[in-house]
Amino acid sequence: MKKKILYFDMDNVLVNFQSGLDQLSEEILQKYEGQLDNVPGLFSLMEPLDGANDAFTNFF
Repeated sequence: MKKKILYFDMDNVLVNFQSGLDQLSEEILQKYEGQLDNVPGLFSLMEPLDGANDAFTNFF
């Protein structure tokens, strides 16, 4: 049986995208202007939205 892949939309669904951007330096913001999704480690800086952890863990 072929293994299935499930993708989750994270930005502004599970995590607050802006909370990650707020932690970036001006240098990084300028370097990745127009392509902020490509900032290494950006999603690890984002704060989860209220109830997101419960919703995700209860999904399974």
